[in-house]
Amino acid sequence: MAMADVVPSEELRSFLLRLYSVLEAQEVGALREMFSTGAHALVIGTDPNEWWTGSDGLEVWIVQIREAGGFRFEASRPTAYCCGNVGWVADEPLITIGNGVERRVRVTAVLVIERGHWRIAQWHVSIAQTNEESFGMAFTTSVDRIERSVRADRPDMRPASAPDGTVTIVFSDIESSTVLLDRLGDTEFLRMLGWHGHIVRETAEEHRGFVVKSQGDGFMLAFPSASFALRASLVMRDRIAEGFAGLPVRIRAGLHSGEAIKQDDDFYGRTVVIAARISALALGGEVLASDLVYALARGLGTFTFGAPRTAQLKGLDGSFDLHPVLS
Repeated sequence: MAMADVVPSEELRSFLLRLYSVLEAQEVGALREMFSTGAHALVIGTDPNEWWTGSDGLEVWIVQIREAGGFRFEASRPTAYCCGNVGWVADEPLITIGNGVERRVRVTAVLVIERGHWRIAQWHVSIAQTNEESFGMAFTTSVDRIERSVRADRPDMRPASAPDGTVTIVFSDIESSTVLLDRLGDTEFLRMLGWHGHIVRETAEEHRGFVVKSQGDGFMLAFPSASFALRASLVMRDRIAEGFAGLPVRIRAGLHSGEAIKQDDDFYGRTVVIAARISALALGGEVLASDLVYALARGLGTFTFGAPRTAQLKGLDGSFDLHPVLS
């Protein structure tokens, strides 16, 4: 018997968006119609104890919705596919509950056709955290590969050095690029990567920087000052977001400064590593600066920073204050 093809489903994508509206309006009757309640049904929430089967999960969830004063879901990257009478959806919405607390979550659901209508057989909501938080280690990314290559090759940084030898390093990549690959397919993804790379290179050049090394969606850039690096990072972020309107293409960038000429070993052994580790902790659409970059830039009065957060950086002792750059 021939297998049905897996195809994108606008019907199921609309189903997910309609579910968000039902949850916000607390339409309990409509919610019950959208879920399967057979013994196979499964609801998994963010709390370790939220694993329910059958009708229990939906009924407990209805109570939680009332307790929270409703859930407002702001869709981010809703995708949907189906294969015959089975379908699945995924998204990374921003949830706001009645007390005003917001949290970015990951949503997946498996749907089946029951009694002539699509119904959710499995619903799963999770909160993402880094692999370092989950497993005590960070797994390799394109930025990690670039960092290791640069540490080994030690490229000449003089083209981007200030007179005193100071260089500000920027590492950037695209948030959840593998998700984008699945969504766009090979051809469109490669087109997107090419345009992304064009924006990064052009913006770096406009701000007296240059591309030290790139691999896939990851880039290492060098600039002669913290202000040039910060401005370039913000411009890149905004240009990429505007250039891919309708797609969740968001870069994340990490910045740190060091003396490349006078302290060669320390620069390649520590400055480059710190910048790479900071970029790994940046959120999608976030430019994240080290305490040193913040100190160099705050006196200029041209940048706005958010509240700092303290973090551990993989492979480095001590804690580091990191500063989100808002504008």
